[in-house]
Amino acid sequence: MSCNPTEKIRQHPIIAFFILAFSISWIIWTLSAVAGVKNFTYLMLIGVIGAFGPAAAAIAISAILRPEPSGISALKRWGYCAVLFCLILPFAVFWPSLKGSTADPVFLVLCAILSFLSAFVISGMFGRIKGVRDLMIPLGKWQVHPALFVIALCAWPILVIASSVLDLLVSGQPLSSYTLGFSAIEPVSALVLFATIFLLGGPLQEEPGWRGFALPRLQCLYNPIVASIILGFLWQLWHVPLYFTGFYAFDSTALLLRLVDFIPGVIIVTWLYNRAAGSLLIVVLFHASMDAFPQILPAQTGWAPRIFDLLLLVWAVIVIFTDRMWRRLPAPDNSPTDPGA
Repeated sequence: MSCNPTEKIRQHPIIAFFILAFSISWIIWTLSAVAGVKNFTYLMLIGVIGAFGPAAAAIAISAILRPEPSGISALKRWGYCAVLFCLILPFAVFWPSLKGSTADPVFLVLCAILSFLSAFVISGMFGRIKGVRDLMIPLGKWQVHPALFVIALCAWPILVIASSVLDLLVSGQPLSSYTLGFSAIEPVSALVLFATIFLLGGPLQEEPGWRGFALPRLQCLYNPIVASIILGFLWQLWHVPLYFTGFYAFDSTALLLRLVDFIPGVIIVTWLYNRAAGSLLIVVLFHASMDAFPQILPAQTGWAPRIFDLLLLVWAVIVIFTDRMWRRLPAPDNSPTDPGA
């Protein structure tokens, strides 16, 4: 039996992906905790740099699985990377949620690292290695049904607003106590925040790994429901160290709920991914919507969060039955062809 690590990865790419993704992220996050980083801005930046674990693991293993040249020159890939870096860096430096100073060299270095990693991931669409290019090409897949863009961008904020309104109606409070909060929303600031989260706040760091690499391979082995539950549990488990580094405020109840309440949400993401025929762009937009709109919209109070969970569950049940997600999917033309699939 061969002990060649490359051969082991080729035989078990899904397992290798999860081990590498967890290792990269957890090591970076653990080092920040061991180093005693207390500055909130530094914690945020190190947290999102570590979040590149899934994308980095997917890129590395894809390169091993299909190392043949794509026919695109390295110069073209690095040219796109340089342009993207210049475009993304201002979003990092002026991230609305951070209070870093342009006179602080540590802050600027962390922003530069974060921006470079985002540019590197996106420019993978022009990678000179076929495995990397095939992994990242779906990030530019925009030719999908327009309704999917509406769902990706609007479904989450609609559920947030609906759950808050239902909470007020049930409790007998005036709707004005919630709607007044909309007057404080600045459209330009909201758009900048959404773009920042899209580029730097998690979706691009995670989705090339979770949905770009792992999900299609899991769906080659299991039906979409089972694949979603396996991926969803590991996805949420991956976040756990952030509760101990200061990135998230430690809350044992929230931590346990994260490991229990994930199923409806991941089923919906899987449904959206399959409906979009594997478009990573749609999934990244939806992920950005999930992360951005709770920061943009008025805060939820009372029973609104639990009503939101109920509405999400109803949506998940509907898509399960309408798409018969308990059945294995036929292998698509672009399904992974590595031995592990």
